[in-house]
Formats: sequence, C-alpha cells, structure tokens
Amino acid sequence: MNIRKTLRSLHRDFGYFVVGITFIYTVSGIALNHRQDWNPHYFLISEELTIPFSDRTDLNKDEIQSLLDQFEFSPVYKKHFVTKSGNIKIFVEEGTVIYNPQKGLAELEILKKRPFFFQINKIHLAQTGNLWIWISDAMAVFLLFVAISGLFLLKGKNGIKGRGLWLTSFGVVIPLAIILFYLS
Repeated sequence: MNIRKTLRSLHRDFGYFVVGITFIYTVSGIALNHRQDWNPHYFLISEELTIPFSDRTDLNKDEIQSLLDQFEFSPVYKKHFVTKSGNIKIFVEEGTVIYNPQKGLAELEILKKRPFFFQINKIHLAQTGNLWIWISDAMAVFLLFVAISGLFLLKGKNGIKGRGLWLTSFGVVIPLAIILFYLS
C-alpha cells in the first residue's frame, strides 16, 4: 500500500471523526467572536414595577414575596437586605430586584443561560474539566493531522507544489500579519 493511499484513507477517517466537534467549535467560535454585540452565554430579563411609594424599609419575607408576585416573570426569593441608600436589595434565583420604596420603583434583572450556546461555549473555552481538555487536545492533534495530510493528497498543479503552495502560504501569512501589525 503506498503512502498517498494510506494518507487519503486516514485523512478521510479522521475528517469524519472530527466533524461533530468541529461543528460545535465553529458555532461557538462565531458566537464568542461577537461578544461585543451580544452576550453568548446569558440573556437578560429586566422588568420594572411602579408601586405606591412608602417610607418603610423593614419589610419581612412575606411582604417581599408579595412584591415579587407582582412581577410578570415570577422571580424566586432567596434573601434581602436594606442598603445604605435606603433601597431594598432582593436576591432572587439568577438575579436581583432593587426596590426603592421612596420612589415606588422595583427593578428586576435576571440572567438566564442561553440554551445550547451556554453549553457549547463552555466546551469551546474548555471550562468543563480535565476530561474535556484531553478530548480537545486529541481533537487538535486530529485536526493538525487532517490539515497536514491534506497538503499531500493532490499531485501536480493543484497539489502542494503548485496552487496548494500559494494557498497554504496565504493561510499562514494572514494570521502572521494580524499578529505583527495588530497584536504587537
């Protein structure tokens, strides 16, 4: 069996193997690249309530729960305290409510995990533990093999000695240019 045939076979098989992980890295990579436009991990739920104003800040848990029940989102109470400025800060699952009794204004802010994106971004950033780090390292090795073996699959003018050399060179020069001109 010649080397080119073996490379083609391994290139194909490793290529099939890494498709699923490559999909996850691609989708999460695009999401993470645009962090300045949106939060790829969480979305914000915010709601405001106008209630009759009061001078009372010594609300008990039942009164706080009654206030929370007025929100459309139905936040789940954890605890609360009175700030130095006289606001009542209420901790709820995944967020907070700031209640200003003097103004009669309560503001709810909840951060919810973005379905699918939260999980794939954790994978992309290798924030899932040691097992995933080993899996992603193996994935990197397979991708490197697929990239290098792909250089030698074609012969002639479309192979590495022809058009492939120019395209590979551009693929190397572009990130080097970014590193030299924008990141130094």
